[in-house]
Amino acid sequence: MEKRKVVLRVMGKEYTLVTDQPEDQLGRISGYVDRRMRELAIMTRANESMIPLLTCMTLAEELISSQNENKRLIRDLSMMQDQLQREKASVK
Repeated sequence: MEKRKVVLRVMGKEYTLVTDQPEDQLGRISGYVDRRMRELAIMTRANESMIPLLTCMTLAEELISSQNENKRLIRDLSMMQDQLQREKASVK
């Protein structure tokens, strides 16, 4: 895919990126980041310079929680598959 310039707007500021990512995906990402930054600005009443860091920390926490949940689900699925195979083997 060819790289191009894309302008994103977050917290009222425009940022120009050079990327090959699909524009609709970047729009969803920047929209999500914008919403989270605005929510944190309201909830924490932190000064403007702290909002990006708080947002990064919050999003990193969400990512790590999602990764942990994904690992748990993979483990559970593997255990279920093992149990199913054992049950099939015992029926034969």
